[in-house]
Amino acid sequence: MALIVFRRMVWGAIVAGAAFAALAFPVGPAIGQEEAQPLPEDMLVVDIDAPDEDAYRIGIARLIGEPASDAAIGGSVLQNDFRLMPGFRVIGPASVRHDSDAKGLGVDLGAWALLGANGVIKGLVGGNDTALRVELRFYQASGGEVPVLRQTYQGSPKDLRRWMHDFVNKVIGVVTGTYGPFGTEIAFARKHGPGQKSVYAADMDGYGVRRVSSGQGVSMLPSFGKGSIWYTRMTKQGMFITNTRAGGRRVIGGKGITMAPTICGERVYFTSSRSGNAEIYSSKPDGSGLRQLTRSRGIDVSPTCGPGGRIAFVSDRHGSPQIFTMNNDGTNVQRVTFRGSHNQTPVWCQDPEQPLIAFSGRDGNFDIFTVNVVTQEYKRLTQGQGDNKDPAFSPDCRLIAFASDRQGSSGVYLSGQDGLDQNLVIGGVAETVRWSH
Repeated sequence: MALIVFRRMVWGAIVAGAAFAALAFPVGPAIGQEEAQPLPEDMLVVDIDAPDEDAYRIGIARLIGEPASDAAIGGSVLQNDFRLMPGFRVIGPASVRHDSDAKGLGVDLGAWALLGANGVIKGLVGGNDTALRVELRFYQASGGEVPVLRQTYQGSPKDLRRWMHDFVNKVIGVVTGTYGPFGTEIAFARKHGPGQKSVYAADMDGYGVRRVSSGQGVSMLPSFGKGSIWYTRMTKQGMFITNTRAGGRRVIGGKGITMAPTICGERVYFTSSRSGNAEIYSSKPDGSGLRQLTRSRGIDVSPTCGPGGRIAFVSDRHGSPQIFTMNNDGTNVQRVTFRGSHNQTPVWCQDPEQPLIAFSGRDGNFDIFTVNVVTQEYKRLTQGQGDNKDPAFSPDCRLIAFASDRQGSSGVYLSGQDGLDQNLVIGGVAETVRWSH
C-alpha cells in the first residue's frame, strides 16, 4: 500500500506542475535503501601560482577592413569561442601593439612570441550591408610566416557568426586533431509565468536565445533529433511527447504520463506510466512500433543515448535513484553509479574512446559529476555554488553544459571535464539542458 501511495504522490506532483526536472523521486531516504559510498567531496585542486603550461595561447589581432562593425563582431566571436574552449587562452587585441593595418594579413611572429603566443589569427573583412567577404589566416609559431590554415568566406552578413565558428572549429582541429563544437545548439526549459514553462534554444555560446515551443501551458524536457527539437508537453488532456515540426501537437502519447523523449538512431526512447508504473519504452518517431524495455518495481526514467547502441537511465529499483545502462532492446541491464544516494539526469559522452556519463548527484545541494563506466572513476565538477543540474556533453565531449541557480548568476554554464573554466553563457532560470550533435 505504501508503494501505491508513493507513486500517486510522485505522479500527482508532476501533473500538478510542481518543480520538475527529469526525475521525480522522494527527497528522503527510501525504505530498504542500500548503503552507498558518498560522492567525491572535493574538486580538482589547482595551484593558481603555477604557469599555465598546458594551455595553447592563441593571439587574435583586430580584424581589419570594412564594414568596421562586421570586423568588430567577427573578432569578438573568435575571441569568445576560444575563451570558452578548454585548453586555450586568448591574447586579444588589447595586448597587441604590432601587426597594424599596414601589415595586412601578414604576421610578425617575433612580436607575438614576446607575448607567449603559440599561434595567431589574422583577418580581413570587406563588403557592404548585403554582401560580405572575409579572409582568415591561422599561423603557428612553429610554422613560420606561412599560414597553416587559410579560409575565405563569401555571402550574406547574416552568415558572419557561422563563418567565425567554422574557422575556430578548424583551428581547434589543426591544434588538437579534433574538430571543435562551435555552431552547435543547446536547448533548455524555462518558466516564464504562472503555470507556464517553455522550451528554448540558442547557439552554444548563448547567442540567439529563442522560444521554440508554443508558450502556452507547460513544455519541458527537450532533446534534439530528426531535424527538430522534441519535448514533453503537459496540457489538460495529459502529458505527451511532441516536437517543433509538429507545432506542439501530440506525437507520442498513451494512457498515463508519457515524457522525456530522446532520439537514438531511428527510434524515440521515453518514459511512460501506461502500465501503471514508470518504465522505459521506445517507438518509431510517429509513435508506432511500441516496445517496453524495462520491467521493474522501481521507477525507471530519463533515458539517454550512448555510443554503441547503449542507453543510460535512472532507476530506484535498488532503493535509491541510481544510473543504469542497458542495450537499446532492454537487455544487459547494468548498474553504473555506486556512490551517492540520489543520482539523476545522466548524459553520455558520444566518443567511444571516453566511456563517460555525466549526471547530477545530490549531497546537500545538487552538483555535477562524471563517472567512467569502465574504471568507476568519479569526478566532481561543481561545488558550493547552489544547485547544479542537468548536464549535457558537447559533441566532442570537451565541454559540459549545465543549469545552475547559483546566487546572482543563475543560468546555463559551460565547463571543461575537470570543472575548470566555468562560463555563464545564458542568464536566467534554466533546466534540463540538452546539446545538439
